[in-house]
Amino acid sequence: MSRRIALLSTCGLLSFGLLQAEVPAKQTENVERTSSRIVSLVLLLSEPRTLEATSVSKAASKAWGGEVPESAVTTMDSIFVVKGTSGRFAIHSTAKPYFTESDKLAAEIKDPALAEGIRKHHAWLSVDWLEKNNETDLRGVYQQIGKLIAQFVSKETLAIYSPDTDQFHPNDSELVIAHLQSEDPLEGLSDNDETASLRTVSIPDDEPRLIAARAEAKKNWPEFLQAFQARSKDQSFSVKGPIMEGENSEFMWLHVTKIDDKLVHGLLDNNPVALKEVKHGADIHIPIADVDDWLYTTGPGKDDVKGGFTLRVFDDLTQAESKK
Repeated sequence: MSRRIALLSTCGLLSFGLLQAEVPAKQTENVERTSSRIVSLVLLLSEPRTLEATSVSKAASKAWGGEVPESAVTTMDSIFVVKGTSGRFAIHSTAKPYFTESDKLAAEIKDPALAEGIRKHHAWLSVDWLEKNNETDLRGVYQQIGKLIAQFVSKETLAIYSPDTDQFHPNDSELVIAHLQSEDPLEGLSDNDETASLRTVSIPDDEPRLIAARAEAKKNWPEFLQAFQARSKDQSFSVKGPIMEGENSEFMWLHVTKIDDKLVHGLLDNNPVALKEVKHGADIHIPIADVDDWLYTTGPGKDDVKGGFTLRVFDDLTQAESKK
């Protein structure tokens, strides 16, 4: 089933002829060449999101690091249009499923948690590029889209969808925000298969940069602990460490719910690859001594994710590997 065909029946902006962007001569490396591209990211939501010009202007100001006054936001029915450095962007929020056949689509997804998110979404919010410019570097466009749509990620967000690459990504709290706010959001959100499970990376334990990153995370653990103890309800906290299952282990991220003297308790942020007994959302714990990375949000802005020391190493090494 083509998700893009399913999309056409529900995405209101397509009827305006605004979302088709001609393929530029220079393209981001992770997207296959096509005759046209839907330059957009979509949040699949459990509940509708009400938008106003005020909230859109605040989100754009925080995302792009400069004041975007309310007067700069125009409305077209339920669509809000705001101008960035790469042109006009539309923010569209609607209270109905993004796909006309969500159940059928979910049945094609191997990841059970992601399939459930697709099946249970009842609303969506998208940020779409409205320009048609063959000379525009779409990597820069997606940077603006990613930073803007990151402002709207919340607990109601079940998954992220990229019409451009026809791929899904689960909402794994801080990780997805970090990907959206990165230099290449599509690379961060894209995976090798259509299940859109988190990327797994095989890197030797003696990799010097990885050792240094883990040491930095452990050295700065008191910062994470202090922030968690003083947390607000809008913040999210995650740690990464080894999850054991017999003789097998896999380093995974937990969404932290409690920290005591020796243990970090939390919910598994994604489905494992090698382990069979634990699944996404499992309530488990790991020793504080085994935590090898951490990250948390301090706010919705572009610089508001702290930590993620090993993530930067993984990104650098996988990008270097992909260029070989």
